[in-house]
Amino acid sequence: MTSFIAPDAERLDRAVVDAQIPEAEHSFIAGGWLDGDGEPFEVRTPITGDCLAWLRPASPSQVTRAAASAKEAQPAWAAMKARDRARILEHAAELMVAGLDRLATLVALDNGKTFSGARGDVLGCAEFLRSAAGWATRLFGATLPEGGDVEALTWIEPVGVVGVVMPFNAPLIFCGMKIAPALATGNTVVAKAPEQAPLAVVEFVRCLEQAGVPPGVVNLVHGGAPVGSQIIDAPPVTMVTFTGSSTVGALVGAQATRQLKKVLLELGGKSANIVYEDAPFDAAVAGSATAIFRNAGQRCFSGSRLLVQESIAEAFIAKLVETAEGIAVGDPFHPQTQVACLVSRDDVERVQAIVDDAVSAGAHLLCGGTAAAVQGAFYRPTILEIPRGVNCSALTEEIFGPVLVVQRFTDADDAIAMANDSKYGLAGGCWTSNLATAMRTARKVNTGFFWINGYGASGGTEATIGGRGASGIGTEKGLEGIREYTVVKTVVLPAGLESVVTEI
Repeated sequence: MTSFIAPDAERLDRAVVDAQIPEAEHSFIAGGWLDGDGEPFEVRTPITGDCLAWLRPASPSQVTRAAASAKEAQPAWAAMKARDRARILEHAAELMVAGLDRLATLVALDNGKTFSGARGDVLGCAEFLRSAAGWATRLFGATLPEGGDVEALTWIEPVGVVGVVMPFNAPLIFCGMKIAPALATGNTVVAKAPEQAPLAVVEFVRCLEQAGVPPGVVNLVHGGAPVGSQIIDAPPVTMVTFTGSSTVGALVGAQATRQLKKVLLELGGKSANIVYEDAPFDAAVAGSATAIFRNAGQRCFSGSRLLVQESIAEAFIAKLVETAEGIAVGDPFHPQTQVACLVSRDDVERVQAIVDDAVSAGAHLLCGGTAAAVQGAFYRPTILEIPRGVNCSALTEEIFGPVLVVQRFTDADDAIAMANDSKYGLAGGCWTSNLATAMRTARKVNTGFFWINGYGASGGTEATIGGRGASGIGTEKGLEGIREYTVVKTVVLPAGLESVVTEI
């Protein structure tokens, strides 16, 4: 059984002090900090369930004001020299790095991930800001080779006002992936922080403010689904970007597209991690454990389905169970902790129900399967082997917890067919010593992202990621991700400017 490192009360008390959580004025509208007008709600740390702060959701009138402010500010922001917009984003990145440990402490308290993982989120967000700053000056149009008596060219322009709805599992990363490229390309933003983990987003916006973002360019509100819906409906909002579950994403997409607004949806996954019989055994075991258990399984591209070739299945599964049982679960601030919290105790109960249902349907519980503590949102790394013919939601639906489902396959054709037997198409991976097998599998598995002899590395800020099927619409990161926040205008004019220009 996995070891549990109980949260240290004195260490947590110090962390709350170090995080410097503001008591009020968590929303940012038209360049000013204020409270929402709605009934206050608690922000609890998943480490103990204790209250970190009280926040007030935005009222409909405040969302309207935020959207109007963004619309008013957008033309001047778009007209600003791209280099000047880039400098602001670069300055914000510097501020985040300068406050690294404080911001990481806040993330760990707010979200429940390990302190080392939280530091990675802060640094990752800073890198996304820098990446977006770099692209701000490199979005070129084209001169089209039409010939004859006309000239044609294309201009790259901002979409306008972008509504941003972020998930709880990595709020700072998604600030960097969504808000940074929107700003770099001349858009303004109305963002809703995740209600389960909103506090780090507040600090991200403070960094932008301190870096010199003009009033109205970035607006931040809080609240649940009704506030998100109000952002989508706000007439000034011309694009909506959302990351979350496929079920909610479908609703967001339908609501936005009914109003003919552009959408960018990065949704759920049930990604297959395939281990062939000639895989580098030890590396595949370690990589497969990391693929699912990192961040307590709360990653949309987690390798949550493990497919193992029959000839090595017994030995591989046994070693993987041994690895999972050796994982230290507990206090995010303890240096030996490898897996920390789910985002809430409700999520522990949700995951437990999924595991219990799978076992009742015929799945074999190989390890874990229970909460790791009576207090806090800790769940043990869990492995279920699911025989062919057993049907349960654990096999087909995203669990978003530290639960791995394992199945066996016979050959490459069988593995590829099993991997593609899913409504999702976000990510996947395979482990093999045969290059031809690796490339064929990568080509045939229907996903937007694929790893070979590894699982989970981001590929850096420029490696695009985008889902297929129920995993989303559009692309994030890199040039393709930047272009999602732009529209193309084609300009046609008579050949020979001297025929239309009479005076300079």
